[in-house]
Amino acid sequence: MGRGKPAFGTSKKMTVKTISEQDKKDLKTLADDFRISNRKDVQDIIANCKSYAEGQQKIMRVYAAVYL
Repeated sequence: MGRGKPAFGTSKKMTVKTISEQDKKDLKTLADDFRISNRKDVQDIIANCKSYAEGQQKIMRVYAAVYL
């Protein structure tokens, strides 16, 4: 096989960074502390965020919108 374009189906796939179960648990605790864990949008944030920092930031935005 020569240089150039790889054969179909052999290209590298992008890996999606996932958040650890402990980080999800910590985000849920954060949401519980602010009493917003029962909201659908917060549950979606916890399930779909790519890092703890991203999830925390989004949860804080929801908290600010609801209570401030």
